Amino acid sequence: MTCLSVNNLTLKIAERTLCQSLSFKIKTGQCWGILGKNGVGKTTLVHTLAGIQSSSTVVNPQANIKLNNVPIQQLKSQTLAQQLGILLQDFQDIFPSTVLDTALIGRHPHLKAWQWPDPDDINLVKKLLAQMGLADYEQRNIASLSGGERRRLGLVTLLAQQTNILLLDEPVNHLDIAHQHQLLNYLTNPSFKQQHAIAMVMHDINLAKQYCDHILLIYDNRQTRTGTTEEMLTAENLTEVYGYPITELVTNEQSVFVAK
Repeated sequence: MTCLSVNNLTLKIAERTLCQSLSFKIKTGQCWGILGKNGVGKTTLVHTLAGIQSSSTVVNPQANIKLNNVPIQQLKSQTLAQQLGILLQDFQDIFPSTVLDTALIGRHPHLKAWQWPDPDDINLVKKLLAQMGLADYEQRNIASLSGGERRRLGLVTLLAQQTNILLLDEPVNHLDIAHQHQLLNYLTNPSFKQQHAIAMVMHDINLAKQYCDHILLIYDNRQTRTGTTEEMLTAENLTEVYGYPITELVTNEQSVFVAK
């Protein structure tokens, strides 16, 4: 089933075109990696797909973005938040709050006006905190958390929304290698992945190769390419995307991409 479809999307900021006539579909059970140089528009694209693009972003009128076969502009904000969740690049502390209360924000799209989270909501969030190694942090002030702990809290808040479409902007940002793989293993575990459509902005090519089954490459000349990970992640393609020589090293039936 196609959860998120993009047709004929052109994005501009000021006079600069970031991508032109982009079309692709993310189906349930797929995990997409979005790769490209700094500044090519990866974050802008993810924000646009989530319906939160800035006022400086221009989307062509012919573009058609659908969530679960419904045009995004036809969805009320609460309905949109029940279907699509986004992990932003940076976690902002707007108000003082505990870890538990912050994670419970993820349940708000499922609550009525002035309704408080019930025991089921709280138990769900506590379970997610435990899975991300934050069970002992429930009453901690979020201002006391490290960058990596904030990142894991952001993921818990996202997962608490229980949406079937997940957009993640640099999800492993600030995480050590153990927590990087813990997070990505969680997202791509078959029992979880088969119920979700996932797209992640990634900077680590080798993590994208290991965990993503489809790739969107964004070039700095407004062009894009999409396909399976095997098709897209080649030394030739990556050298062109990043404007820097990249080679693939193969040892013991495993391969990694490295800069020359």
